Amino acid sequence: MNSSPPIETVQEDNKLTFKVLGRMLEHFGVHMYKRREVAIAELISNSWDAGANRVEVSVPEAGQYDKRHSVITVRDNGCGMKFQEVRDCFLVIGRNRRKVSGLEIQMHMPFDPEFDPALDTKSTPRIVKRRIMGRKGIGKLAGFGVAKVMTFESWTEAAGIRFTLDIDRLKREDNTFEAIEIDWEVTQPRSQFSASGTIVTLAKLKHGTPVDIEKLKMSLSRRFSRSVRGQMHIKANGLELPDPTPELLLRSPEVGFHVHQFGEGREAKYWYGFSKETIKNRELWGFSVLVNGKIAQAPPFFFDAEATASGQHATRYLIGEIEADFIDASVEDDEDLISTDRQELDWDDERLKGFLEWGKKLTRDTLRECTDFRGDVTAKELEDDAEIESRIHKLDSQAVTQVRSFIRILGNASVEKEQSRNLVDTLLRAYEYRQFHDLISQIEEAAKSPDRLAEILQRLSEWKVMESRAILEIIKGRLDILDKFEKMLCNDAPETASSRSPENLHDLLGANPWLLNPEWQVLAEEKKITTQLREWGAADLPDYNGRYDFLALGSDGLLVIIEIKRSEHPAKLEEMNRLTVYQDKLSLAHGRPIRMVFICGREPKISRQSLDGFANNPHYEIRYWHQLFSKTRKVYEHYRAVLEGSVTDPAFAAKEKEIQSTRELLAHGIHRDAIARTSGIPPQDVNYQGEANSSPNS
Repeated sequence: MNSSPPIETVQEDNKLTFKVLGRMLEHFGVHMYKRREVAIAELISNSWDAGANRVEVSVPEAGQYDKRHSVITVRDNGCGMKFQEVRDCFLVIGRNRRKVSGLEIQMHMPFDPEFDPALDTKSTPRIVKRRIMGRKGIGKLAGFGVAKVMTFESWTEAAGIRFTLDIDRLKREDNTFEAIEIDWEVTQPRSQFSASGTIVTLAKLKHGTPVDIEKLKMSLSRRFSRSVRGQMHIKANGLELPDPTPELLLRSPEVGFHVHQFGEGREAKYWYGFSKETIKNRELWGFSVLVNGKIAQAPPFFFDAEATASGQHATRYLIGEIEADFIDASVEDDEDLISTDRQELDWDDERLKGFLEWGKKLTRDTLRECTDFRGDVTAKELEDDAEIESRIHKLDSQAVTQVRSFIRILGNASVEKEQSRNLVDTLLRAYEYRQFHDLISQIEEAAKSPDRLAEILQRLSEWKVMESRAILEIIKGRLDILDKFEKMLCNDAPETASSRSPENLHDLLGANPWLLNPEWQVLAEEKKITTQLREWGAADLPDYNGRYDFLALGSDGLLVIIEIKRSEHPAKLEEMNRLTVYQDKLSLAHGRPIRMVFICGREPKISRQSLDGFANNPHYEIRYWHQLFSKTRKVYEHYRAVLEGSVTDPAFAAKEKEIQSTRELLAHGIHRDAIARTSGIPPQDVNYQGEANSSPNS
């Protein structure tokens, strides 16, 4: 079934008209080019196809942006257009230029003194030969994606023309078909800019936010090949587009491109590199696929191979470009494999199958190479560190081999240099502490030889510093936990894990019971009163669903029931009375006095008489988080101050495990998984377990 094209030109001697079918104009421009950098890049492509060797983009600065009055302009020194070319070519939407001129154009352009210094006279033409970027004939409408009004001013050496396209005038309702006359005027050539050229002005802008000029320049630079940017100078607000390539540790090849032949005259040129630091801009990750000098597959892109590649973490360090002009080497309309907005290729098309498989292998190989290369570089930098190398030399030969191997592996990790050094420091400490204990076990054997014993003891004396350092590590870890504790209190952390935050006071205290009171031995947490009574041998008591938060044993031999509330929660009378119910029921099976401790962050929301009643109860104590925090911190600040001297701790071996658990806790957050909960309360500073196991009624 034959149908009229959605938009076509009505050719009359002195009129410019569109023949518009329904809302197709909006679909061509508005919906396909909503992103500003995409729309501007499309207009720059038109400048390339017009033979321009310079394009200047102007966007309003952030402080001057007003979408109602600001404009964006794109000006080039291309061949320009005459009235007949506007009428018969430019306004024919969907016109396939390639069927007329082929894949390449060769044009004789006017002299440009700024960019043609080698040409000594204006009569010498500039010959331009390049592959055409445009194909669908709708890129000229890209401006409608970001603006309602586009004004075109184009000139040759002889004359100029200006006309305006207003989307509000051009769009029509569905199923309507109408010819719309376009106003135009003859203008004088803008010879002060260039002998010929075109200016596109976008007005009545659609975006409420200003253009991020730096991001725009980086995006435009990434969208055009180095070859295009070498032949056509593109400026944004007066400055050349920057090279988007970050500082590289390696570029392969060092200059130029590798070439891969696919057969039948098809080839891809490519390069890739590994950045020195992680690439912050996601639009630079992986490969860009460029076709005829323009982006066809936008990054981040890894041919869908990153998930199965062995060097997945290297994705933030890998950058590369692939020029695959064979993908768009046809003049036929039905051969297009590139999306209209030039964001992605049609990878489901059978014609790209071989290219896709090659790209997957290239990606896997380069990610693996990036991992190995970065590992070698980072390992060498770390090993060149005098302090690290000195510490490595003090280890035994087997440990040296292992440490160097681990450093190389660590070099492959997706971390910055300074963080890598900190991790190596942690690795060395682990070996140094282990070696300390190995030395202890060797003393008895070494005593058979005075010289050997002297050597061992000399080495052992060197470890006194390590011993003190290990204890300081424990105290520093606890102070870091206290800092975390303070932050949670300030942020009104929940009592238990919730959708608001997995970090909660209950898990913090369960993993670190010394925060409650360094002199308390926490026996259990979150246990039903009935369960506790049965464990004490009172199985004949009726069921009760109440559940205490913590049960502890004090240094005075008293049991302590602890109830906690978040720092900003105003405790109510029934919540405070609940603790007395727990105490009463537990006392039925326990002969000793049971102390009640209610911890909250602010004064309870009860009457003064009730508050005085709790205060006068010798077995009931109200504590406030800030008081508890200050008291505990004072203990460890003093402890750390004492340890600044030469100190030996007899419990050093037991504390090593605490160092490890503290680091894991700080690294992964205040939240224990099911395995950690099942393992129970960790070792504590004091131990009254013997008293706790005595008869409940003693």
